[in-house]
Amino acid sequence: MTNATTRRRRPGAAAAMLIGTGLVLGLLGTVRSGAATPTSPRPTAEATAALDWLAGQITSHGGALPGPVAGTPDWGVTADAVLAFTSAGRSTDPAAVAATDQLMAHAADFTTYTSGGVTVRVAGPTAKVLLVALSTGRSATVGGVDLDAALRALMRSSGPQTGRFADGAPDPTWDGSNGFGQSLAMLALARTDRGVPAPAVGFLLAQQCPAGGFRLNYGVTAGCGTDAEADSDATAVSLQALLAVERSPGVLAALHRGTDWLRSRQGADGSFGGTGPTAARNTNTTGMSAQLLRVAGDTASADRAARWIATCCQLSAPVAAGTPAAGHVGAIGYDPVAQAAALATGIDAGVMDQWRRTTTQAVLAFGLAPYGPPVEPLAPAGPPVTTAGPSSSVSTTPPSSTPPSSTAPSSTPPSSTAPSSTPPSSTAPSSTAPSNTAAGVELGPATQVTTPASVESEQLDGGTGAQSTAPSSGSPQSSSLARTGSEGRWLLTAALALIGAGVALTAAERREGG
Repeated sequence: MTNATTRRRRPGAAAAMLIGTGLVLGLLGTVRSGAATPTSPRPTAEATAALDWLAGQITSHGGALPGPVAGTPDWGVTADAVLAFTSAGRSTDPAAVAATDQLMAHAADFTTYTSGGVTVRVAGPTAKVLLVALSTGRSATVGGVDLDAALRALMRSSGPQTGRFADGAPDPTWDGSNGFGQSLAMLALARTDRGVPAPAVGFLLAQQCPAGGFRLNYGVTAGCGTDAEADSDATAVSLQALLAVERSPGVLAALHRGTDWLRSRQGADGSFGGTGPTAARNTNTTGMSAQLLRVAGDTASADRAARWIATCCQLSAPVAAGTPAAGHVGAIGYDPVAQAAALATGIDAGVMDQWRRTTTQAVLAFGLAPYGPPVEPLAPAGPPVTTAGPSSSVSTTPPSSTPPSSTAPSSTPPSSTAPSSTPPSSTAPSSTAPSNTAAGVELGPATQVTTPASVESEQLDGGTGAQSTAPSSGSPQSSSLARTGSEGRWLLTAALALIGAGVALTAAERREGG
């Protein structure tokens, strides 16, 4: 008999190739069907009105939004405005381009300060400028500085807080880095070729509190141990950062727990309150929460939040017509009280800073895409995950709130050249004038910089918690996670492996058969 009739058949070869090919075709079919279409901005008419108002403010102030001190640009809130335009797909608007130009030209003023002859790089502002640069299609090298490399160098590579992006200050008590800066750093690095360092993801996961919220102030501990530390605004931006990295089982579990926690804090009218001094319902927290819930797939809750903002607090044309606020159509107030005051007496210089800050965050509710790179929406949660994440106990009781620190880092650098203020989250009303803004001291997320009867927004990049552990001088670890969710990647790998095995078995059969 011939070799063709005497050699043993190996059905495993054909089966392996068939299964592998099927998996590949299935994955390609999923891509073609648009089952995992990245998020894209869908700004509403309310968003257009708010951004048009911000554009007018930017243009009338020479390309940069001012802070509470007249004539002094606030680079943090200017960056917030650019990110809002970018999230709405309007980064090429003349006002957005002008603001980006100004921010890039003054990046060193915002991202560093000099004290005692030492130049200190601040993590949060560095992350924000890099995010703005990459989101608007610009280079990561700004003012001759590679901000990608500079930001990675700020990540701690050893100790209990490995993965934290910390200020590069010689005195650890000056370190004001916090949850906003950590998240912004991850969102910025998710847009780079190297992606987000794995230790940074691990550190952020450890900041999730038992019930699912994330803490704002990091202190010296490795992670969150009590729900009293959870912060609504920090949770919204932390979840955005986790949406932009590889969705491992741990990341997915944290995303679902965090989203559930945030959703549980929504009021019957659609509003959200912050934490501590910002616990009352406000448009800053509501805007950030709605932006997150929309990409998490809960459009119903996001739409309810958007309706509350539009109804209670935005100066629409019909509402503002014939009132002292008629010239500010599109602007969004912090709460219903702010809107009522504007309709009665207008928006004067004493409260204008609050309206600018609030609008940059509240507008996020109106169909704007999340910060960072385009990401796949979060799929609904499946069966309970048996492998617990950083915080395994889940409480059904809303976390108690403790106000974050309302002062700058405990040992303020002896210099008046510290970076100017930063951006999003929300702070409580205050009747006291700002103390350090004239000197340009970095304002942390909870620093109350308000004018009489006004409410300021927290800054989304600085921080106020004092840190007693000095930043590591070592270089950051090089391992990185992918920039977007890719749950199907392991399937593709398995499919290719099966096809390869089938080819190898077929070749072996041919050798045996002569």
